[in-house]
Amino acid sequence: MTGTTVVGGAAPARPGPATTTTRPGPELGLGLVGWWLLVPITAVLLLAWLGDSGGESIRFFITWLLAVLFPGTLLWRALAGGRSVTQDLGFGAVLGLAWQLATWAICTAIGMPLLQWAAAALLVLTFVLVPALRPNLGLRATATAPPRWWHALLVTSLILAVLRTVAALLRQLPLPPEAAVRSQDIWYQLGIAQVLTEHVPPPDPSVLGEPLIYHWFATASMASGSVMSDVDPPQVLLHQWPITMVLTLVLVSWAAGEALSERHWVAPIAGALAAVLPGGLQLASSPSVNMAGAQSVQSPTGTMAAVVLLGLVGPTVLILRRQAGPGAWAAMVLMLALAGGTKPTLLPIMVVGFFCAGTFSWLTDRRPPWRIVVLVGLAGLLLLASSFTLIGSSGGSRVQFFAAMRVQPYYQAVTGDLSLPATGGWFIQAVASGDPRMILFIATLVTWYLVTETPRLLALLGWSITPVRRDPAYWWSGGCVLAGVGITLMLSHTGYSEYYFLTAVLALGTVAVVAIGANLARRQDLLSLVVTAWAGALTASALFLYWPVKPGVHTVARALTGLLVPFAILAVVGVLVILVLNRARTAAAIGVQVIVLTIAASLPAQLVSVGTALQNLVSPRPAPNETNRLYLTRDEQDAMLWLHKHKKKDDVAVSNVFCLPARYRPGCPEDAYWVSALSGVRLYLGGWAYAPANLGADYDTSFLTRPPPWPDRLKDSLNAVEKPTPALLTRLRNQVGVDWIVADLRAGPVSPTLDKLAVPAFSNHDIRIYRLK
Repeated sequence: MTGTTVVGGAAPARPGPATTTTRPGPELGLGLVGWWLLVPITAVLLLAWLGDSGGESIRFFITWLLAVLFPGTLLWRALAGGRSVTQDLGFGAVLGLAWQLATWAICTAIGMPLLQWAAAALLVLTFVLVPALRPNLGLRATATAPPRWWHALLVTSLILAVLRTVAALLRQLPLPPEAAVRSQDIWYQLGIAQVLTEHVPPPDPSVLGEPLIYHWFATASMASGSVMSDVDPPQVLLHQWPITMVLTLVLVSWAAGEALSERHWVAPIAGALAAVLPGGLQLASSPSVNMAGAQSVQSPTGTMAAVVLLGLVGPTVLILRRQAGPGAWAAMVLMLALAGGTKPTLLPIMVVGFFCAGTFSWLTDRRPPWRIVVLVGLAGLLLLASSFTLIGSSGGSRVQFFAAMRVQPYYQAVTGDLSLPATGGWFIQAVASGDPRMILFIATLVTWYLVTETPRLLALLGWSITPVRRDPAYWWSGGCVLAGVGITLMLSHTGYSEYYFLTAVLALGTVAVVAIGANLARRQDLLSLVVTAWAGALTASALFLYWPVKPGVHTVARALTGLLVPFAILAVVGVLVILVLNRARTAAAIGVQVIVLTIAASLPAQLVSVGTALQNLVSPRPAPNETNRLYLTRDEQDAMLWLHKHKKKDDVAVSNVFCLPARYRPGCPEDAYWVSALSGVRLYLGGWAYAPANLGADYDTSFLTRPPPWPDRLKDSLNAVEKPTPALLTRLRNQVGVDWIVADLRAGPVSPTLDKLAVPAFSNHDIRIYRLK
C-alpha cells in the first residue's frame, strides 16, 4: 500500500508518494505540559517587558484558548474528521475565529456579550453528552499521539514567532497613555473595536448616524476577546491580539504545509518560513523588502486575511482531492463567510484559485467539475452579500496597470511623476507617456517586484512539474498566489490598498512552495540540495554585506543596476551550481533546487532583520519625535482614557479634532481618529479620511486633504469649541444627542464661555472636557 502517514492520523484516502511511517508518540505527560507552558510564560514575560499587566495577558491568553482554539478544534474534528493533531489545531484555530464571531454577534446583539462564555461551555457540554461527538475531546482525540519531536519543534516555533513579533513589531508601539508616534490606522481600527464591544452591526464611530461600511471581522474578534477577558481594547489591539494571531499563524502554517504536501515533516519547515521568518527575497541592504510578511499591527485585517487564507487550505484540499464529506463542506462555508468579512481581497483570490483548479480538473477529467463550480458559486454569493456592508475602503479604486509601482524604489526620483493614486487612465503616467526610457524603468520595477516575491511565486511550479501538476490542490494554491501578485499590478487604490492582494497570499505562497519542494525532492538528492542551499545563503550574505548602496538614484541605468544586478548574480550562481556542479537534468530536480536556492538566499536578510529587532528590544526605546504629525501627547491620551471610564453606552461627543497634526485648516490631513478610539465615545464628526463618502468623491486632491462631506457638522463642531452659544449647544444636546465636548488646545482656541454654558468635567495641559447640561 502506498500512501503518507501523517502525525496523529490515518493515511489519506488519496494515493500519494510513499514516506516512512511515524510510530505512535507519547501521551501528553507532565514533561510535555512543561514544554507547552513555555509558550504562554514567554509571551506574558515579553509583554510585561513592554509594560503590559501580567494578569491581563494571562486572562486574554486563556480567553483565546477557551473561546477560540478549543471550540474551533472540536468543530474541525467533528466536521472534517480530524486527520492529525497538527491539522486539528491549525485549521481548528481558524474555524474557531468563525465560531467566536458568530457567538459574539448573537450575544452582543441581545445586549449580553458575556454570554459568549456560556456559549463556549454549552459547546463543550454538547461534545461531552453526545456519544458520537465525545471521541473528539482531548488533546489528540482519536488520532495517534504525536512524537516528542513534534512537541519540541512546535513549541520552539511558537516561542520564536512570539519573540520576533514582540521585538520587531510591538516594541515600537507602547501602550497608551505613553506619548508616542502611532499610525493613524491604529486609531481607526481601535475606534471600530470600541463600538463593536457594544453594537452589532457597528455604526461609524467618527460620523454619528452613519453605518460602518468596512470589513470589521478582525476588530470584532478583538472586541469579543476584550469583553470576555476584561482587557481594555487598546491593550488588545496593540499587544494581546497580535500575539494570539501569530500563534494562530504558526499553527495554521503547520497544518497547511502538512495538508498540501501530505508529509508530516513539512509542517515545521512551512511554519518556520511562513510565520517565524516570513520576509521576501532581499539581496542588497538597500532598497529594503518587507520582512514582516503579512503581520502588521496597523492592519489587523491584513494579518487575519493571511491566517484565514491558510485556514481555507484545510477544506479546499479535501474537496479538490475528493476526500470531503458534508462536514468539510460546512467548514468551507463557515471559512468563506469568515473570509468575506475579513478582507475584500480574499474572496476574489479564492475565485481565481477555484477557476484554475476547475480548469485543470475539466481538462483532465473531461467532464465539468461540479464540486468546483459549487465552490465558485459559494464564493461569488458571499462576495455579493458582503459588498453591501463589509467591503468598505474600496471607494475610488480603479483599474490602472502598474499603479502599485508608485511606491517602489526610485519611482518619483526617476520619473518625476507626482500624480495621486487612483487618478489617470488605464496605465500609470510613466507608461502612458510612451517614453521608452520610462517604460524600461517600469519594466525594471515590475521585474524587481516579482523577483523579490520569488519565494512565493515558485508556487506556480505546481502547474508544470510532475507529480504535483496532477494535483488540483496545487493548481488552486498557484492560482491564489498568481491572483494576489497579479491583481496588485492591475489596480490603483487611493491609499495603495491594492497591496493587500499581495499580503494576503504571502504565507500561502510560502507554504505551497515548501510543499511542492517536498513532493519533488528525493532522498538521494540530499547532498546536492545542501550544496545548493549553502550556495544561495553565502551568495546572498556576500551581496548583502558588500554590494554598494547608491542613495539618490535618479537615472534609469543606475536603477536597473542597483535593483536587478544582484539578482542576476544569484541567478548565475544558481545555474553554475544546479546545472554544472550538481548536474541536475530533470525538471523535478531543477525545480526543487531552485526552490532551495531561493529560500536559502532569502534567509540572511531576514536573520539580520530579526537580529536588529532583538538588539533593539534590550535597548532603551528612543524618545518619540514630537514634530511628527502622528505624535500624541500623554495628556491627550490621559484625557480620552478618563472619558472612556466615565462615558455611558451610546454617548456622543463633539470635538475640534479632525486632523493630524491637531489644528484644523482646509487641506490638512483629516485622519485623526484617536478621540473616538481611546474614549470609545462616538463623534458627531471626527476624521473623515476613510469615510466611503470621502473615498468615493471625485476630486483631484488626495483623499487625506478633501473638504468634509458634512460641512455643516464641521462648522457646528468648531463653533461648539471656539464660539459656543446657548442656542448651538441646546440644539446639539436636544436634536443631535451630544453629551460631551472634547476640546483640544493643540487643535485651536477653546472659548472660556464653555465653563458657563457647559459643565467642566476634566482638564489638563492639553485637553478640556465638558458635559452638556
